[in-house]
Amino acid sequence: MMSITTESMVQFLKDDLAVDVDDINTETLLFSSGIVDSFALVSMMTFLESEAGIQISPADVNLSNFDSISRILAYVEQAQA
Repeated sequence: MMSITTESMVQFLKDDLAVDVDDINTETLLFSSGIVDSFALVSMMTFLESEAGIQISPADVNLSNFDSISRILAYVEQAQA
């Protein structure tokens, strides 16, 4: 089980989702701002599940858990606990 870091999330956004990460920080709203769309969410969930060794419940898929890198990292940490 690997840990998800800010760096690994930024790299994922850049490489897998073709996001311009120059202006992205840990608090940037990814979905609310339209940087990432719902189609990308499936790729993100697959990435997080395989890299962090977690199972993401559909009930957990919401903006409070996934709208920024900091929220994603907090969610993954809680899911691994």
